[in-house]
Amino acid sequence: MLRTRSLITAAALLAAATQTLAPATPAAAQAHAVADLAAAQAHAVADLAAAQPAPERLPFTVDSSNQAGWWRPLDSFRGVDYFAYNAPAAEAGRHEVHIAARGGDGVWRDGCLPAAGGGCVTYVDDVGHNQPSIVVDGDGRIHAFVSMHNNSWRYYQSTRPGDVTSMAEAAAQLPDRDLRFTYPVTVRGKDGDAYVMARADQDAERTRGGRLYRFDTAADAWSTVAVVAAGHGYSFYPDDLQVDTAGRVHVLWEWGPWPATTHRHLGSYAVFDPADGSFADVAGDPLAMPLAPPSDAPVVYQPYEGDETLTSTSRAVQTAKLAVVGDRLAGIAYRYLTARSGSTFSGFDVRYATWTGTAWRRETVVANGDFPVDNSAAIGVTHAGPTTRVYFVAEASGCGGTRSQVVRAERSGTAPWTFSTLGEVRQGLQRLRAQRAADGTDLLYVTAPLTGALWRATVPRTGVPGGGEPFAAIARRLAGSSGGGTNAALNASVTVSSVLRAGTEGAKAVDGLCTDDSRWISAEGDTAPVITVDLGKHVAFDEVRVHSGYTRAPVPGTDVLRDFTVEARTATGWQALGTVTGNTSGTVTVPGAVADQVRLLITDPSGNALDVARVYEIEVITGR
Repeated sequence: MLRTRSLITAAALLAAATQTLAPATPAAAQAHAVADLAAAQAHAVADLAAAQPAPERLPFTVDSSNQAGWWRPLDSFRGVDYFAYNAPAAEAGRHEVHIAARGGDGVWRDGCLPAAGGGCVTYVDDVGHNQPSIVVDGDGRIHAFVSMHNNSWRYYQSTRPGDVTSMAEAAAQLPDRDLRFTYPVTVRGKDGDAYVMARADQDAERTRGGRLYRFDTAADAWSTVAVVAAGHGYSFYPDDLQVDTAGRVHVLWEWGPWPATTHRHLGSYAVFDPADGSFADVAGDPLAMPLAPPSDAPVVYQPYEGDETLTSTSRAVQTAKLAVVGDRLAGIAYRYLTARSGSTFSGFDVRYATWTGTAWRRETVVANGDFPVDNSAAIGVTHAGPTTRVYFVAEASGCGGTRSQVVRAERSGTAPWTFSTLGEVRQGLQRLRAQRAADGTDLLYVTAPLTGALWRATVPRTGVPGGGEPFAAIARRLAGSSGGGTNAALNASVTVSSVLRAGTEGAKAVDGLCTDDSRWISAEGDTAPVITVDLGKHVAFDEVRVHSGYTRAPVPGTDVLRDFTVEARTATGWQALGTVTGNTSGTVTVPGAVADQVRLLITDPSGNALDVARVYEIEVITGR
């Protein structure tokens, strides 16, 4: 079985430089040359990262449920940044809701939403549903919509402007208290009024539509703006609200089949003008509300592609955010699952849609099917001057756990996208939210809920290099190895002696993934399986890591490779790097060499009844 993939990366350029060395060059000299080139690359990446402020970790612990893609857990008003988050509760499976504020002095102040009987109110953990959205109105009052998954309003308002310790329950102020709500998204109007859009559940009618509400600061009261969209047999999924310089509210959502789905369709957009209460499409033509799918083309920025069955998951929208510039839409960033990306790595592409004046233009910013990485269910987009930025969290499930990093895609006008990273590679990084401040600086909310961490990051529009690097370079560093160094075997050509079934081909052992669905498995009856990785050129490497086994094995150690030899093809022929017998470890490491191929000669595949080799990944590590 043969599979070839190529990544045009800085690491690949290093490998190309190594190829110019004669095969007979001593190993030490080759290793020295590779180390020098790797060091130059590392310095270039470090210089790029140093050009922007390091993210600031908040001095609070977040709950593992502090993650969503639709939410708006941050706001900034009169020099103060507000971060809402789920905090751990004393009772397992529940969380408190806190709001933290950071003033110009850099000091964080924190308060929880109060319970009726004292202390902090708690809610049931529900990832992707029970998370907070906040907005600060023009008078400085903080509005918080929290922990609703088909629940009546859960709403709190500060009794003192800007004071996170003065939150009070105020659900009685809202209309439609007989309905159940999910996914509240918020924004502050140009006049200082506050808006919230949420999905309203009317299950008796098999309808979950979207409704927009407005808080009038002058009247100190909430009212219903409109039922934005509703369709029998459909569910409305709010994505975002933004306000332009004319005061119009830009509205973004997507549709799913009733009652619910994680893969949605028909990314949709409309504009509300509070001056006359009207709605219009992107072309400026009036819309009769409520809208219902399928809507006219100007409303739908991402139509069906291929299969038009709503329940199809071959192509799907999941999570979108919009940016406005002046009094018009700049663009919409969103995650998109295609048949290609889904069949390769089950990864979502990052897309960007703009209106040309006559039609929607859709482009792929990152085609994740081309890389052994995915992006988590969150995305952000900002626009200032001629520059657009799309933020997302790239993640790779390697043998050492999930590694993730915030990535910024940036371009001026319609120039090609370039990429840079924000902060360090971390374990468990999951969600983000981005918004542009009045001075053009981007403010980011970044959280790793499984480790309890939350960061505030700022990215200025000045003093940041615009060159960036190809996304392939970032992806390769992120997924390159599970324990440091660069993996020269990633996506290399592979041949194997046998394959158990479709989906267990040899290429699975070099795809950067380390899951039960991504392994090479040899065929039954192949008592001496062999897998060979062709590096394409002579490479000086430090070690070879072999990851094998099966996570659901009833007896630990029975499904890892038992007896095998790791060999390398050097300038003088094949030589053994290490022989392993009686192995019970999921990861085995042997010393490196200078070679163009590495192979495993397996004499005891697993030692159980189904005696097949199960190899998650073979990593050939350089640059440690």
